[in-house]
Amino acid sequence: MVLAGCTAPVERSRGEEAPQDGGWAAAPRIGAVVRQGAGLVIRGDAPPGARVVLRGDQEVAFAAGADASGRFELHVGVMPEGMVLTPEVQIGQFPAPGPERLLLAGGPDVASGMLAALIIEGGASRRLSPGPALDSVDGDGRGLVAAGRARPGSRVSVSADGGSVVEAIANAEGRWVAALPNVGDRRVDIVAGGAAFTYPGPAGGEASGQIERTDGGWRLSRLLSASARQTSWFPDADHR
Repeated sequence: MVLAGCTAPVERSRGEEAPQDGGWAAAPRIGAVVRQGAGLVIRGDAPPGARVVLRGDQEVAFAAGADASGRFELHVGVMPEGMVLTPEVQIGQFPAPGPERLLLAGGPDVASGMLAALIIEGGASRRLSPGPALDSVDGDGRGLVAAGRARPGSRVSVSADGGSVVEAIANAEGRWVAALPNVGDRRVDIVAGGAAFTYPGPAGGEASGQIERTDGGWRLSRLLSASARQTSWFPDADHR
């Protein structure tokens, strides 16, 4: 698949992160991903005038410049079937990668629609595209964390395999996070906001960056270290 980004070449520099105003360059913050034709538009904030790069595997990269207000808009020509990108900011020669990873999945012909989410190592994923009552489930091999969106200030009831109900409160942005007690990282039935879901559990094998369709959603498996692994599952937006 050929993905069209900006036309300018992207430097692959090595070295320390780029200093800015006597400190360190702030990593780019991705705020929205929207579908545009067969591709995507990714919008966010970065230091004014910085070059923002989203870098993937196999030398795939997309780049755009932040304007004087620090806003950037980056175009991906074709919606990928599945890709994990690292946001970086460049001021001068040295890149400053951010702590998050951007997951894009769906492809132009997948009926379930586009998936865009920020993956946070050791934390709950932040879904950017539309989702059902349950945005995501993240597992670290021992426990599970569920996340979703609801009306700001509202309470959301979450339970796993008919166990104890956890009450989560949506923040000012309408996002909630709930750790599921006494549940290992395994296949489990989850009820969130009155809707039922089946988290598939970790994938077999040791492949890192594996993105696959399973149980009515997308599953991403990542090796964080020799002993740490994270599984992130995203039910389809039209889940029933």
